[in-house]
Amino acid sequence: MDSFALTLGSFAETMFRWSALAFLLINGSAAAAVFLTRDRSLVNRWTARLVAVNCLLLGTGVAAPAVANAMRLVVSAVSVSQSLPIKVAVE
Repeated sequence: MDSFALTLGSFAETMFRWSALAFLLINGSAAAAVFLTRDRSLVNRWTARLVAVNCLLLGTGVAAPAVANAMRLVVSAVSVSQSLPIKVAVE
């Protein structure tokens, strides 16, 4: 169970990292395209799509790690290795 919890934690970190990288690449390439072409119609055509992609990346970058970390906490809480030993006093 501990390895499963560690896997969930690494999955959360990986999801955030890939989402942040995709966010930077997509928005950086959009900004570069606008500055290089100096075409205002490019902004008007692509703004709605960029906002949708940014919302999707925000969802995967924040929500997926939050859910994975919550699952990791649940797994750690119910894991047998996390339980305390019960000491019974025999008289």
